[in-house]
Amino acid sequence: MPMRRPTPLSRLLAWHTAALAGDNPPRHESWAEVGWYKRRFVKGGPWVPARIYVRREIDPETGDLAGPEELAIEVEGIDGGDPLDHWTYLIPISKSEFDHLVDYRLRDARMMDTRRPIDLTETPTLPQGVF
Repeated sequence: MPMRRPTPLSRLLAWHTAALAGDNPPRHESWAEVGWYKRRFVKGGPWVPARIYVRREIDPETGDLAGPEELAIEVEGIDGGDPLDHWTYLIPISKSEFDHLVDYRLRDARMMDTRRPIDLTETPTLPQGVF
């Protein structure tokens, strides 16, 4: 039985890279793409970090795939289920913006209530980067 090599990261991130470059690659509702994203659960709610990645098992001796490659999603740092349930709501962002959003949410408790809009005019927040 022939073994398969893991898909290279550059190929997995090709769509995401093109989207960040402003190339406007086509988005298909039946297939999600690997990368870092943000989304909102309600209008005016806080941005929520999400990342789509490939779950795979690689044989440490040969470097070949030991099983299928499967897309998975992590939303708010936990398993988000089926990536297609979120795909049409996701906005591509850079890895550094993703990391910043994760950090910012930990510093502002209002950002953790993802199902409620935030009115920053009621209680302004400190500028990002200020602890």
